[in-house]
Amino acid sequence: MSDVETFITEHYKSLNDLQDDFRNKNLNNLIASKVRGDSILDIGCGTGHLMNTLLKQGKTVVGIEPITELVALAKKQNPHLNIIEYRAEDITKIDKKFSTITAVDVLEHIENDRETIKNLTNKLQEGGYLILAVPAYQFLYSIRDTSMGHYRRYSKNDLIKKITDCNLKIKELRYWNTLGVFHYLIIQKLLKQPGIVPLRTNKNKNLIEKILVNLLHFWFQFIENNINFGFGLTLICVAQKVK
Repeated sequence: MSDVETFITEHYKSLNDLQDDFRNKNLNNLIASKVRGDSILDIGCGTGHLMNTLLKQGKTVVGIEPITELVALAKKQNPHLNIIEYRAEDITKIDKKFSTITAVDVLEHIENDRETIKNLTNKLQEGGYLILAVPAYQFLYSIRDTSMGHYRRYSKNDLIKKITDCNLKIKELRYWNTLGVFHYLIIQKLLKQPGIVPLRTNKNKNLIEKILVNLLHFWFQFIENNINFGFGLTLICVAQKVK
């Protein structure tokens, strides 16, 4: 297992059931609200948190995940999930088309992201939807991006071009996680500290930490997920395959 795969696997283990992970829990809920149709493919599904959310909505969901240890962890925690050990680049091996394909925090891990977007589009039904979430602003690229195996962060114009070049029409493009920009810029980029990331894990927390986690859950659920402030740490794109 590579250093990047080890880092990502340990990160997922620390998040456990997302009870304290105000970031991923609320991002998953936002992504799930934008899914259309009943046949869903989740690229880079990790341990299956988004898949579980979609299953509760009555969707039929297939997940693919390239890290062997994460697939094993997913099957241990969620044995009911249909997860295949594939890379995103292996999607051409899947003999099926889907109404929606999701790829949350995935494209930045892939060197040839243009080819991957093209392959994902080919696996969409006519009129199907591709939903992406990627890290925003290359100037924020830091040691954490390197640790996570990111090739890049994205500008809005860069993402628009890569999407529209693949016979997709953008239906929604918005920033998300406004607070994260300030945290990332000051704590992680300048001071090179982990900041509030440990708050998202399942470690024991003191009273102040518990209160802060609850406040952040409130912010993301009721404010961030409903208001596009025009800037944020993540770019979310909903695009439809042109008929």
